[in-house]
Amino acid sequence: MTVSFPRSLCWIAWLWCLGLGTAWAQQDTADRLWQGAEQQSRQIRRQAVPSRPDGQGSWVHESMLSAWQVPEARVGQLTLAILNAVNQHDWFGADRLLRQYRQVPRHDPALFTFVEASRLAALGDHADAIDRYRQVLQANPLFTRGDLDLARVLFVDNRLRDAQEIFQRLQARPLPPEIERHIADYLAAIEQRTRMRITLSLSAVREDNLNNASTIVDPCALRFLDACFENVPGRKVADTGAYFEGTLNKLWPLAGNHAFMLRSLNYGNRYRHEDDYGNLASTTYLGYQYGSARNQFQFLPLFEYDREGGLKAYHAFGFRTSISRQFSPRAMLEASYETKRRHFAQRLESLEGDFRSIGLFGQYVIRPDLLVYGSLVWRESGARLGIFAYREKSARLGIYKSFGGKVAVNMAYGYRQRQADEAVALFEKRQRDHEGSLYVNVSLPGYAWHGMTPTLSYEYRKNRSSIPHLHTYEKNRLTLGFTKVF
Repeated sequence: MTVSFPRSLCWIAWLWCLGLGTAWAQQDTADRLWQGAEQQSRQIRRQAVPSRPDGQGSWVHESMLSAWQVPEARVGQLTLAILNAVNQHDWFGADRLLRQYRQVPRHDPALFTFVEASRLAALGDHADAIDRYRQVLQANPLFTRGDLDLARVLFVDNRLRDAQEIFQRLQARPLPPEIERHIADYLAAIEQRTRMRITLSLSAVREDNLNNASTIVDPCALRFLDACFENVPGRKVADTGAYFEGTLNKLWPLAGNHAFMLRSLNYGNRYRHEDDYGNLASTTYLGYQYGSARNQFQFLPLFEYDREGGLKAYHAFGFRTSISRQFSPRAMLEASYETKRRHFAQRLESLEGDFRSIGLFGQYVIRPDLLVYGSLVWRESGARLGIFAYREKSARLGIYKSFGGKVAVNMAYGYRQRQADEAVALFEKRQRDHEGSLYVNVSLPGYAWHGMTPTLSYEYRKNRSSIPHLHTYEKNRLTLGFTKVF
């Protein structure tokens, strides 16, 4: 016998689509936007480090020696030779010259500390290098080269305010034109790292299963008095429309490695005919960040707002905290925890509950134009009705490839397992889902027009469920548009 399910069951299915099916796709979008913003920040840090002035003569100009100018020509000659060795990272040659320098009358012991500071900076031991540079400048406050190298290491170690103060102080001194330009480049790089950055994407979208409908016909979808009833297959709702993404990032450096950070992630869909499936989601983070050359810690209180079908779905307060480590110029790992208390609209009060997630994200740069990344995430979402509460484990593996700076491809495969807290009484089954997804994004930075980069993305999802006639489905989503960074 073929039957239609009661209206109450249709309402439950709609709530599932809103509370679970839609939430999974939106969570993936939020994760992708977050990691995209982090990747953009890392790229800016790598690209914004100015190179040294060309030519050794400019880098060791006599005007930069100041306090070490003494009548003995031998001291001056050895000092210039030692600084040249430091420029070349020739530590064996520097040590040999320092042994000669030690034998010359009126030599300055601070030069030994300067060479050690330079060696530590080259090895990436920025904290000890900064301490040594400050010891040098305490002994020789007018040693311009020491000030310049200290400011450079402070910049690399993400102590942007401290570096900026030294560079601005150096601008007041008479220096060779090459060094003045070098200082100006660093100040511009600091401004680049700390300015407000807005990324906006606008696309046309086509989706073929907005309601996550199952087309499976189960001959025994419902059992009653030892009789089996066959379900009526669902009808997929498809439509075209507009999709947007917008992110905002701003950093306010404090003294040392400390800063305040603002980040806002926003995205939404509007369809031509199916208004009930339009949505708008916004999450804003504002809080504390500690950042050095290798380590980063964030504690960011958050506010989230979600709107579905033109009506408010919920708002939430919570926080996100994370620790990341740059193990090498190629390898990075981040661990994060996020929690939020959601307040749903009255019509959705069955979904009321807190949300928690623990994540691990890593990436490895194989070449400057090729990197791989992956994530492991555990999530728990509470709800007043246990059939809507769930626990979830997911994994994602992706690859990013740039082709000559003209075309960039980002491709990722995701797998997710989730289980509801309680069984659906009507079917005497607990919902258990296994979802596979494929995401492909192609951008064309080499063909940008007025700063607008053409983009195309495709997303495929296939969900297999323990209640297949309700929750097993496939869907495809295609977007075509442009992205602009302000």
